[in-house]
Amino acid sequence: MRRALAALLLAAAGSSAAGAAAAQTAPPPANTQSGAPAKKATPGARASGTPRAKRSGPPVDFSGVWTLDAAASQGVSPAMEGAVLSVRQNGNHIWIEPVEKKRVILAEEIVVDGRRYEKGVGLSKGRKGTLTADWGNDHDSLWLQVEVAGDNPDEPVGVQRGIWRLRDGGATWTRQTRTITKADVKDTFLVFRRKKDEPADKPPKP
Repeated sequence: MRRALAALLLAAAGSSAAGAAAAQTAPPPANTQSGAPAKKATPGARASGTPRAKRSGPPVDFSGVWTLDAAASQGVSPAMEGAVLSVRQNGNHIWIEPVEKKRVILAEEIVVDGRRYEKGVGLSKGRKGTLTADWGNDHDSLWLQVEVAGDNPDEPVGVQRGIWRLRDGGATWTRQTRTITKADVKDTFLVFRRKKDEPADKPPKP
């Protein structure tokens, strides 16, 4: 049962993702490539009279076709082995789906607005959970948190937190995830490479 719950959580965000949970940062697994994920930054002090520049759109755009780099990743689930994902992003809405429709990876939509909303999780029909997604304070990351409710909706039986970042000028997408259940804690670090014909450094869409 406990192993099934952990697998459910990994599939849930795992097509997708964790984090708007401010207090806890998922630590980077050891020996990761493309750089270890940094802790969530806090805005630094600004000189008096120097206003912060306003952004016209989201700070990060994950749009593109991405291939999993298994050698650079850690904790890859069987469902994600050899995965190729197509990501479309329009502002704060992100759609993710597997390029190979036969793969057991969920297609899903993520709304990045800092609010918790209910959505289906895992591969079982009718299984519900909640997702909260928000841009990081460092203006360079996406934080997500998935909660799977038990018999008492106020006490989730599992939580998955994750941080997504673009690296290497937009050529690399990293997804750092921590899955927490009463039984154990599991960390994964997935590295995706943008397909060669996909342009990197795309400006965020308004």
